[in-house]
Amino acid sequence: MKRSYKTAASTSALALALSMSAQAAAQDTQVAENESTLATETTQNTIVVTGSRIERTIEESAVPIQILGAEDIEESGTTDLAEAVLQLPGVSESISPQSSNNLIQTSGLSTISLRRLGDDRTLVLINGKRAVSNSGNSDRVSLSTLPAGFVERTEVLTGGMSAVYGSDAIAGVANFILEDDFTGVQLDGRFSAPEASGGGEFRINALAGTEFAGGRGYALLGVEYRNENEVFADSSRPLTIAAIEFDDPIPSTGSDGWTNEIDAPGCFGVDTDRHCLLPSFSSSTPGGVFEGDAWFVGGQWFNDQSLRPANRPAGSDFYTDFDGWNFRPGRSNLPEREILNIALTTSFEFSDAATFSFTGAYSDVDTTYFTGFETLNSGDRLGDGTTIGNMAADHPFIPPEVEETRSGSVSYNRRLIELGEQGRVNDRRTFRLIADVTGDLSDTLRYEVFGTYGRFKQEQNNPNEYNFLNARFALDIEDDGNGGFQCVDADARADGCVPLDIFGEGTISQGAADYIRYNGYGEQVRQQYTAGGFVSGTLFDMPAGELKFAAGVEWRRESQNTDGDPDGDLFAGVNGVRDLNDGATRDTPNFAPDSDFDVTSLATFPSVSASYEVVEAYAEVDIPVFEGFNVQLAGRIGDYNTVGTIFSYNAGAVWKINDDIGLRAQYSRSQRAPNLTEIFSPPRPDADGLSDPCEGLLPDGTGLTGIVGDGAENADLAIVAANCLTEPGIQAFFADPDNAGDPFTDDQTGTQGPNAGNPNVQEETADTITAGFAFTPTFIPGLTIVGDYYRIKIKDAITSISTQNTVSLCYSADDFPNNKFCDVITRDGVGAVTEVINFQENLDTEVVSGFDAQILYRFEPEFIPGRFDIDFRYAHYFEQEVSFEGIGGETITSSPLGEIGDAEDEFRLRLGYSDGGFRLSYTVTYTGGGVDDIAQNSNPTDDRYFKVGDQDFHRIYVRYDFGNGDQFRIYGGVNNIFDDYGAFVPTGLNNGSSYNLSNSLADVLGREFYVGARVRF
Repeated sequence: MKRSYKTAASTSALALALSMSAQAAAQDTQVAENESTLATETTQNTIVVTGSRIERTIEESAVPIQILGAEDIEESGTTDLAEAVLQLPGVSESISPQSSNNLIQTSGLSTISLRRLGDDRTLVLINGKRAVSNSGNSDRVSLSTLPAGFVERTEVLTGGMSAVYGSDAIAGVANFILEDDFTGVQLDGRFSAPEASGGGEFRINALAGTEFAGGRGYALLGVEYRNENEVFADSSRPLTIAAIEFDDPIPSTGSDGWTNEIDAPGCFGVDTDRHCLLPSFSSSTPGGVFEGDAWFVGGQWFNDQSLRPANRPAGSDFYTDFDGWNFRPGRSNLPEREILNIALTTSFEFSDAATFSFTGAYSDVDTTYFTGFETLNSGDRLGDGTTIGNMAADHPFIPPEVEETRSGSVSYNRRLIELGEQGRVNDRRTFRLIADVTGDLSDTLRYEVFGTYGRFKQEQNNPNEYNFLNARFALDIEDDGNGGFQCVDADARADGCVPLDIFGEGTISQGAADYIRYNGYGEQVRQQYTAGGFVSGTLFDMPAGELKFAAGVEWRRESQNTDGDPDGDLFAGVNGVRDLNDGATRDTPNFAPDSDFDVTSLATFPSVSASYEVVEAYAEVDIPVFEGFNVQLAGRIGDYNTVGTIFSYNAGAVWKINDDIGLRAQYSRSQRAPNLTEIFSPPRPDADGLSDPCEGLLPDGTGLTGIVGDGAENADLAIVAANCLTEPGIQAFFADPDNAGDPFTDDQTGTQGPNAGNPNVQEETADTITAGFAFTPTFIPGLTIVGDYYRIKIKDAITSISTQNTVSLCYSADDFPNNKFCDVITRDGVGAVTEVINFQENLDTEVVSGFDAQILYRFEPEFIPGRFDIDFRYAHYFEQEVSFEGIGGETITSSPLGEIGDAEDEFRLRLGYSDGGFRLSYTVTYTGGGVDDIAQNSNPTDDRYFKVGDQDFHRIYVRYDFGNGDQFRIYGGVNNIFDDYGAFVPTGLNNGSSYNLSNSLADVLGREFYVGARVRF
C-alpha cells in the first residue's frame, strides 16, 4: 500500500532515522555498510521530508531542518508537544501556560516562535497542511491541541518558506506528521508529580490501527487524555510567594526613613537612588486603607493619630511595603488543564491512480487559572472619564478610627476578598478535517487534490471581577427610615443595590458582594477552509539527473466571529457599535460615548465579524546542474481580497562535494499578510503607562524640562509647549481659580491605550539568507556535523506605536494637530488624556541573524556492550534588532539581544546508551542569562542594572522494552534533577512580574518524577 511522504519503515528504524540531523540524517550506503545493523536499516528506509512538494530526502534540502521523532518526544520528559519542541535551540515560547496567567484571550495557550520572530510568523502545519488558529486575536496554533501520542515526528524548518507554504512562514515552519501505518492496539499510561505541591499529571494514550481489504485500506484511531493539576503559589515554592520588588529604597532622611530600606542588601547603606531588591506588598488590603493614614490589618485598626504603631515616628502614615498585604499566595502559577485529543486517519487505495486519505481530529482543552482578588479603589476610572469617587465625609459607615484622622471626603483602597478569586476559565474546542486524493498520472508524475476544514471555538468565563458603577451606587447610601440603610439611587435600588461596607475585614455582606460582582463572559469562533491541488514528479532527464518539479493552486478562507464581553460597548461589545449614535466615530459631530463603557474591572475584548480569502498559484523545480549539485527554485503568487497581490520566491542550491562534505544555501523573499485582528479588530481595551508631555507647563509656555519617549532628547520643548497650550482642556485647567499659579498637572501615570486593527495595513516582507554545510566523515562512521548561518530582515513589520510614543510624537510635531499621532488622542475637559488608540501599521524593520550547529555521533565500543549516542544542538544569535522612526524624525535601532529571555547562546545536549531493550538518556538544556534592560542599563554601575545568570536544566530518562516484539515497555525519569526553579525576575523589571517565575528562564514546577508503561497487542 502506498502512503505519501515516507516508506513503511519499522518503528525502531524510523525512530533512529528521525533523530538524525537536518542535512545529513541518512548516511550514504558506503558509510552505512560500515555501521551497525540498525544504522544500515535506517539507510534503507530513507525519510522524505515535507519541506517541499518535491519529494526529497533531508540531505537534499537547501534549508535547515531539525527533526524530533516520537521517541525523542518521549525522552524529552514531557507529554506536551510545545514543551518538547521548545527544547530545541532556535525555538522559543511565545505564549505558555506559565507565562499567560492573567491574560484574557490567550491564557492557557501553548505556542512557539522560531528565531524569536513571534508565533504569527511561525507557520504550524499538520501533515503539510495549514491548521486553524486557536486564538481570536492573532494567527497562532496551540500545540496542546495536537495529540502528542499520535505524532510520528516533528519537522522544524527554519528560513523563509512562504514560496512553498504561503503567508506566515517568515521565520519557518513546524510540521507535525501524524502516525499513519501503525497496526494493532497500543495503550500508554503515564503519571508524573513534582516534589513541591500541585502539578501532578495523568496521561493515557491509546492507538488502534488495522489494515483491511487485503492491505488496500487502512484506519487508525488515537485517543489522548491528560489531566494536569494546578500549581498554586505557596510555601513549597518560596520564590512564588516572595513579596519582593526591584525599586528605589526610601532614603533615611525621608518621612518613612524608619523603614531603613537603604540598608537592604544591595542598597549599600547610603542615601542613593540605587535600585535593589526591596519588600513589595499591596496597599489594597483585605481590611482597607483610608486616606492613606488609617488602616485595618491583622484584626485591628491603626492610624497616624492615637492608633499609631509603636515601630515608627509620629506623623507616619500607612506604608505599603511595611503594612501592606502579600497578594501572591494562592494564585495560579500553572493552570489546571484537562485535555482530550481524538484523531482518526484512514486511507483506501482504489488503484495506482487514486488513493483516498482522510484525517479528522478533535481537541478539547480546558484551562483554569486563579489570579488573586480584585481591588476597589476610589480612583478607579469609568469609561466616561469619571472615577468611583471618595466617600462623603458624613458617610454613616465611617468608623471612629478613620474619623479621627479624616480631613474631608474619604479615599479608599480595599481588597475584595468577599467576592472570591478572579478566574480565567477557558474551554477551547477544535475540529480539524483533512481529505485528499493522491495517485500516479504516469510512471514519473503524481498528483494530489485536497481540502481541509478547521473550526475553533473558545468560551471564556472571567468570574469575580467587580462593577465600578454598581460599587459607586452601593457606596452612596442613606437612612432607610427603618433603622437601616439603603442606596440613594432609586434605579439602583430597583436593580438590587445593597449598601457596601468596606471598613475592616469580612464586612462586605453577601448581598453587597453579589451586587457589585461582575462575571465576565466572551466567546469566539475561528473557521478555516482550504482547497487545492498539485502535480509533482520528473519532467525529463538531464545529464546530471532528473529535473523534478511541482506546481499547484490553493484557495483559503479565514473567518472570525467574536461575541465580546457585555462590558464596554464603546469597544464594540455585545451591541457591536462604538457609541450611542449607532456607529458614529470619534470624528463624527456630537460623538457620544456609551455611558456604560468600561464599567468593570475586567479588560474586555470587542465583538467582531470578519473574513478574508486568498487564491494562490505556485511552482517548484529541482534542477541537477552537475553530479551532486542541484539548484532549487520556488515561486508563489497570492491574490488577497484584503492586501491585493503578493509574490514570494526562493532560490537555493545543494552541493554534495564528496562522501564527506555537503553544502547548501538559499535566498528567499517571504511575506506575512496581516491577519484578521490586524485588519478588522475594533479597539481592544488596554491600560498603558503614560507621562503626559504637557505635565509641568505654565500659562506662559515655560515649565517643561523634558518629555518621555524613544528619541525624546531630540524634541524641541518650545514646540511641545506651544502645542500643549492649544488644548482646550489645558486652558480650562489654567482658568480654574483653584489652579491659579500652578503648573498643569493631571496626576496621570497611565491611560486607556486600546489596540485596534487598521484596514489600510499591508503585508510585511522578509528577505532571508541561509547557508550551511554537512560533514559526515567516512573515516569516523556515525558522526554528523551540521552548521547553518541565517539572516532574516523584515521590512514594513506590522506593529503599533506605543501609547507613550504616540502622545510624545503628537506634541513634538511641527504639524500639530494635523498628523496621525494626534488623531488618536482624546483629552477630557480638564486636560487629562483619557484614551490613545494604538492602530496597527507597517512601521518597523526587524533583523535577526545567527548560526546553528548540530553534532550527532553514534558508536559501539568493542569493549562495552551496547550503543552510545550524542545529540548536541546549538544556536548562537549575532543580531536581533528593531528599527523605527522616533521623536524628532531620528531612526532608532534597539536590540534586546543579551536581555532576559533573549540570550546569545542556547544548546541542548543529550547523551544516550542503548543495549537490547534497555535505554538510558541524560539531557541538559542551556540558555544564557541576561540583563533586564540592555539598552538603558547594561552597566553594573547603572541605577537599574539587573542581571540573571545562565540557566541549565537537567533530566534523565530510562526505559526497558521486553516481550515478544518488544510488546511491553516500562519507563520513567526525573525532570529538573537539581530542583532549580530558574531565573527569579520580580516586579519592577521590564521582564518581571509579581509572579516572579513566569519568564522563559524559569521552571516553576521544579523537580518532577514520572513513570509510565506501554503495551502493544
